[in-house]
Amino acid sequence: MISLFFTSTGFYGKSLDLYANKLPKYVDKSQSDPLEVKHMMHVPQQEDRSNDCDLYTCLFAEYICNGVFDMRSVDIDAKYHYQRYATIIWHYGKTKNEDGAISKSEVTGTVASKFDGPRIAKEHAPDTSYYPTPRPRKRNLR
Repeated sequence: MISLFFTSTGFYGKSLDLYANKLPKYVDKSQSDPLEVKHMMHVPQQEDRSNDCDLYTCLFAEYICNGVFDMRSVDIDAKYHYQRYATIIWHYGKTKNEDGAISKSEVTGTVASKFDGPRIAKEHAPDTSYYPTPRPRKRNLR
């Protein structure tokens, strides 16, 4: 189903970083053929009501990209990984700022709304670069 969706939306043609057709096991396959799925056993489970599925998805993708398929001995510390990802993103933004890198919105001069609203000219968008970083709140688990 996923490969059919990618094919019907033209995703494969838009993404230049997808070179699956260059790998020997995919040379004779059509892009609409089903993707190979591996079912993993003994993977770490998030705690009930933890709402950490986004974190677990990112971590599993990271482990798989690094060739770690046996996760029996992996113990996921959610707080640590949230802090690690926040640090990576903060460092990326800081480096981008220091290097004077520009974003797509800076090139086009428009800023997209987070809520599918109209695009507005950049000079009318509020400057949030000096907003204080919010302190994390503790969740009340009931």
